[in-house]
Amino acid sequence: MIRINLLPRKPIKRKGKGGLDVLVLACVLLVEAGIIYFLYSSLNGKIDDQKRVNSIKQAKIDSMKADIKDHEQIKAELTEIEAREKIIQELVAGRTGPVQMLVELASILSPAVGPSILKERYQELLKRDPSAGFNPEWDTRRLWILSFKEKDRQVEMDGQAMSNEDVGEFLRRLKLSDYFIDESLIKTAEVPAKDSSVSIVSWKIKCKIRYR
Repeated sequence: MIRINLLPRKPIKRKGKGGLDVLVLACVLLVEAGIIYFLYSSLNGKIDDQKRVNSIKQAKIDSMKADIKDHEQIKAELTEIEAREKIIQELVAGRTGPVQMLVELASILSPAVGPSILKERYQELLKRDPSAGFNPEWDTRRLWILSFKEKDRQVEMDGQAMSNEDVGEFLRRLKLSDYFIDESLIKTAEVPAKDSSVSIVSWKIKCKIRYR
């Protein structure tokens, strides 16, 4: 007769399996810890590198700020120096300018001298307009100045001449001079000469002085 045991059997405990699972888990945790430590160390290294870069950049920025600050100070000092030099130049021009202008006026009214003008500029002017040149043969004794007034570099001259052509020659010379600008003939009129029946020309000219 065959006997069949239908009672439940107790599971057979396998020795050593629980220890292996613990060992595997410990290895996994150890590997994860190593990865985390590596990532943490790498991240810290990058942070330190970035801090060093930031420190270098900040040092450059501070240096540039110092340079800019010095530049603005130097610029202000240069501006002050230029302003002082301009004042000095104006004072010098105020002292020597009128003397130079009177010397120029004497040259204009001197025979064979004429106005001060660069030779190259004068030649170029003649090429454009031959009639713009002055007459070196003009007899400067044919014109004389009776009144000369100057205020704030505005000049008003009154005088007499033998003819309108003489007034025109004088005005032409003023226009060529480097000392006079904005010349304009205000009036000319024939008047009788003193102690003579001959008529002469009375004239008025206005212009500006350009001190060099």
